[in-house]
Amino acid sequence: MTKTLFAFLIACALAPLAHADLNDTMDNAEMSYIRPGPRPPGGRPDPYPGPVRPDPRPNPRPNPGPGYPPGPGYPPPQYYYEYVTCQSYGYRYNECMFNNYRLVQIRIVQQHSYDACIWGQTAGVNYNRIWVDRGCSATFEIVRGY
Repeated sequence: MTKTLFAFLIACALAPLAHADLNDTMDNAEMSYIRPGPRPPGGRPDPYPGPVRPDPRPNPRPNPGPGYPPGPGYPPPQYYYEYVTCQSYGYRYNECMFNNYRLVQIRIVQQHSYDACIWGQTAGVNYNRIWVDRGCSATFEIVRGY
């Protein structure tokens, strides 16, 4: 038992010396030319003989420097979408009510009339009412935040 343990310790101690010969056969210049896959003898020389290849991006970004540490990583805001159709009857002024709770944005999604719906001229919003005028008929998207 002690002879086996002693032989194992000697083998572990001499293992780095046995592999030192493999590293001596190839110097550092030859190691930089090693690429994956077979290389035909006498083939085209490597255009980038060094171990470091140039950056393939045309305009690499500069190093931003130390700066601030990253934030806690808040989740993105969540939105709820609601659609309201409002139209002007007989080219007259009309209002359509909606709930303005947690209102983020209102925009015209689709125009249904031949007459133009121009924000601020023939369509708009007044507190909790969407107003249309002069023949405008459109669907409005109401964006709310949670």
